[in-house]
Amino acid sequence: MKPLTITCTLMFLALLAAPVMDASACSCATVGSNPPCQAAWGVAAVFTGTVVEITEPSLVVPPQTGASTSGRQTVNDPRQPQLPWPKRIIRMKLGEAFTGVDPAAKEVEIATGRGGGDCGYPFEAGVDYVVYAYRNPEGKLETGICNRTRALAQASEDVAYFHSIAAAPPTGEIRITTAPFGLTPVPGVTINVEKAGSHYTLSTNAAGEARLGDLPPGEYKVRAELDGYFPSDRTVQLHSKGCAEVPFFMALDRRISGIVTTKEGLPAAGVEIQVVRPGDTTGQDSTKTDAEGRFELRHFRSGGYHLGVNLDHSPTLATPYTRWFYPGTEDAAKAAIIYFSEAPETKRYYLILPERQNDRVFAGTVRWPDGRPAPGVRLFLADPRWPWREAAAQVAADANGRFVLHGFDGTTYRLHAVLMGVPSNGITSAEPVVIQPGTGALDLQLVLTQKGNSFDQDRRKGFEQLRNQR
Repeated sequence: MKPLTITCTLMFLALLAAPVMDASACSCATVGSNPPCQAAWGVAAVFTGTVVEITEPSLVVPPQTGASTSGRQTVNDPRQPQLPWPKRIIRMKLGEAFTGVDPAAKEVEIATGRGGGDCGYPFEAGVDYVVYAYRNPEGKLETGICNRTRALAQASEDVAYFHSIAAAPPTGEIRITTAPFGLTPVPGVTINVEKAGSHYTLSTNAAGEARLGDLPPGEYKVRAELDGYFPSDRTVQLHSKGCAEVPFFMALDRRISGIVTTKEGLPAAGVEIQVVRPGDTTGQDSTKTDAEGRFELRHFRSGGYHLGVNLDHSPTLATPYTRWFYPGTEDAAKAAIIYFSEAPETKRYYLILPERQNDRVFAGTVRWPDGRPAPGVRLFLADPRWPWREAAAQVAADANGRFVLHGFDGTTYRLHAVLMGVPSNGITSAEPVVIQPGTGALDLQLVLTQKGNSFDQDRRKGFEQLRNQR
C-alpha cells in the first residue's frame, strides 16, 4: 500500500512560504538509521572534524515567468522556474580520516543544505562531528540528515567500528529485523538467503531478529516468509568487514479483489480503483483494472475502508466518473464499509460504474475593473472537495483576456483567475466563481478586484483542514 503521511502536507505548507527553489524536497526514508558497518560502505568519505567556519549561501529568488498568451490549456504547469537548493559550505579542522579523505590534510570543506526541507544537516560552529559524505554532481563532498553524520559525542559506536576494521576478518554479516522503527516483532519468520549457489535458511527469534555471519562479500537475495503474511524479498550488497541490516515489514495477507463493469455489463479496463478510510479525503491505495475489469489491492491494516473510484481526486480523462462508492452511491454516508480484523483475509466485490461524465467547455474573459482586458491571467479550475490538490486544469488568458478550459459536466468546480508579477499592482485575483454541474458551455466574465492569490489561499486553507483531520 502506498503510504500517505501528514509529513508531506506539513512540508508543503512550509514550502509555500519559502523562496521558490527546486521542486523536490527531502525524501529520505530513514534518517541515518543504518549501523556504521553498513553506512560506511555507501558513502565516499568518513571522517571526524571540528567546524571552523560556516558560510551561508546567498538566496536568489527567480524572476517571474512571463505569462503565455497562447490560450493553450495546461495541467500542473509550473509558474516559476526551478533553481537548485542553495548550499551552506562547512569548513572543518580534520580529526581522524577513516575513509575517502587524505589523512595528511589539515582541513576538509563540505557542503550541506540549509535545512527546512532540503535534507541539510544543522552543523554548529565549534562542535565536533563524525561526517559521512558523498560526492555531489560537482564532485565535492556533501552530507545531510539522510546520512549517519552526527555529533562526535553521540558517535562512540561509529568510532569503535572504524578502529576495529584493521583486525576484523574479511567477511561480513547480514542482520534481519522484523521490527524496524519500533514495530511489533514477528518471531518464527523463515529467512532464506542466497548467493551464487549458496543457500542459507534461518528463523527470526522472539525479538523478530536473525543474524547470519562469516559471509563472503557480494550480492545476496533475502526472502522472508510466514503463513498468513505476504512474502517479502530484498537484495542487499555485503561488503568485506561490513554488514547489511535488512528490515522486513511483515504485512498480514489482507486483500480486496473484484471485477468492475460498466452499467451495460462490459468489463471496465484501465479504471483506477481506490480505497480510503471512512471520513478521510486522502486515498490509502489504488490500482487499475486489467483488460477484463479485474483488480486486486493488498497490504491493508485492520479497520474499515471505502472502495470506489475518484475517492480522493477530481475526475480525469482516464476516469471520467463522479466520486463513486461501493456498492453504488455518491454519498459517503451510504457507502459500504469494508472491515479487516487482525487476521489474514481476502474479500471480493463486484462494482458497477456510474455513467461517464462528458466534456464541458468553460470559456470567458478576464478584465480590469475599468473594462480593459487582462492578458496573461492564470485560470485555475479547482475541485472544492480537495482544495489542496493541484488544479484539475489551468490555462493562461490570451492577449484579449480570453480563455478556454475543459472540465466535466457532472462536477462542481471553483474557478480562480490570478494575475501575478505585475509590479505596480502585486498579485491580483478575481472573485472565485463556483460552477455547478450542467451540460451547457459557459461564457464567464471575471473582474480582477481583490489582492492576493485566491487559488493559493484556498490551497492553504485546504491543507490546514487536512492537517486538522489528522
